[in-house]
Amino acid sequence: MVLVFLYFALFLIVHLVAKQFKTVGAARLFQLVACFILLFGFFGFRDITVLNDTPHYYGFYYEKTKILSYQNESVFTYHLLDKFEYGFQILIHFLIKYISKEPYTIIILSSFVFSIGNILFISKHTKQIALACFMMIVSGVWFDQYSMIRQAFAIMFFYRAYPYLKAKKYKPYTLLIIIASLFHISALILLILPILQQIHICPRNTIIVLITAAIIALSIHIILSLIGLSDTFYFKMSMKRTALPIAAIFDGLLMTLLFVAYTWFRRKELLHTDASTEYWIYILGLCICIVALAFLPFYRLNAYLWPFAYIFLFQSLEQHKSVFGTLMILLLIRISVVFTFKNEWNHVIPYSFFNFNDRVHHYILYLQKEQ
Repeated sequence: MVLVFLYFALFLIVHLVAKQFKTVGAARLFQLVACFILLFGFFGFRDITVLNDTPHYYGFYYEKTKILSYQNESVFTYHLLDKFEYGFQILIHFLIKYISKEPYTIIILSSFVFSIGNILFISKHTKQIALACFMMIVSGVWFDQYSMIRQAFAIMFFYRAYPYLKAKKYKPYTLLIIIASLFHISALILLILPILQQIHICPRNTIIVLITAAIIALSIHIILSLIGLSDTFYFKMSMKRTALPIAAIFDGLLMTLLFVAYTWFRRKELLHTDASTEYWIYILGLCICIVALAFLPFYRLNAYLWPFAYIFLFQSLEQHKSVFGTLMILLLIRISVVFTFKNEWNHVIPYSFFNFNDRVHHYILYLQKEQ
């Protein structure tokens, strides 16, 4: 754990060093390069035991390299039994056929893409890139993102689509979200945002939206059964669940805290229509948290929204150093508790680098199987 916290501290060091530059451009470039190296170095060369889904994607890639017919057929061939979205299947097929049969390729490539995408996303919202990166990493947002590779590719498309949503240019926004859904079908939830964006911001409308989410939560299993999803792994696990969904409860409380803090520091701006997009992103996040209380797998949908929820708050707190410092301390305490008592949520500890000299990787031990 000490190693990981030292890694966190490197972002603060980059932030302090950047302050010594005399020009804004030089400080920005230094932060971009340094933060990319930190992110790509940590995530791009992690062992397959680090982050929950890493062995799943490594194992899938590995198994496909052993199938001769797979290598000979068109990269546009769709395999129903793979249970992965078509866009991601094409990507894996292309990598294996034309780039490399080394299964670690998907880990390096995805980490490279996500590191660039995240840093560019941060740089568009603040000049304090390293400090914002520190917030994202200690919040746990990026641990989730680098783990759920398919969904993270979809998140990259959402980053690109967001300016169109902000400008209410719905055609290009919708097109990008549909493309994102080819990597993870859950991206279609983002098509709700243009609808919410049309709703006038007021307590009454907000309560109606949240009550609607509560009604959906109460009937979620019936809804999923009606659309033919009652035989899925996640549905069966949800029906068996008897314990309180601690992760969903914590996520709900955290999203509420971020929303309240955001509205407090931006209450004047929230009266302006330009803030409607940010406001409804928080409300959609709260709705997802409400539904996740009844159906836990829904909490992963907020992976699209957490980066925005944090960066909007970061922008609000940039001039309030004491409040920002308090938030960072709370996030550090939270992630320390997670690492200590709920490490299975991420599998970050113990952290280790991938051993490229070891040709025998027991990834099968970590693959998720239906009971």
